[in-house]
Amino acid sequence: MDTDIRDIKGLVPLPQSYWWLWALLALVVLGVAAWLAFRWWQKRQQVAPIRPPPILTPYDHAVRALRALLDDKLMERGLVDEFYTRLSDIVRHYLEGRFQLHAPERTTEEFLLEVSHDDSLAHEHKDLLGAFLQECDLVKFARFRPGSTDMKRAFDAAEKFVHDTRPRMQEEVKAL
Repeated sequence: MDTDIRDIKGLVPLPQSYWWLWALLALVVLGVAAWLAFRWWQKRQQVAPIRPPPILTPYDHAVRALRALLDDKLMERGLVDEFYTRLSDIVRHYLEGRFQLHAPERTTEEFLLEVSHDDSLAHEHKDLLGAFLQECDLVKFARFRPGSTDMKRAFDAAEKFVHDTRPRMQEEVKAL
């Protein structure tokens, strides 16, 4: 029975002449792994292409400014002068950008005189604009102190004016 079991053989040495082949193979594997890791790192570091910001129309600017004015809660904090000043500036800059009327640089009287000779605004919008700007002037210059209901009404009038006079699709295409 002892004859069918053989004893363990010792380690078989690698031939001394091929050790450099194994080292070369290990270096190639490490090199490929390093190259793949570098390419992966490069792709992660690439910056997305810079897209130009969207072009905002005067209408977009006015809507954002009106939203920011509400977010600042000037009505709730009782900051009447600042509220009416900003509200008036929003509408005046909208008029300048939308209709090329020089509203920010002119007094209300000068501006309303210019608008009366201009056909870019409907009669209804001219009346709304005139009443709105005169109310803003009363607060800014005559120390008139409207209540929160009046402030809300003024804001709604400005918002209505901006929305009613926004460019329609055909006008936007012509402008581009």
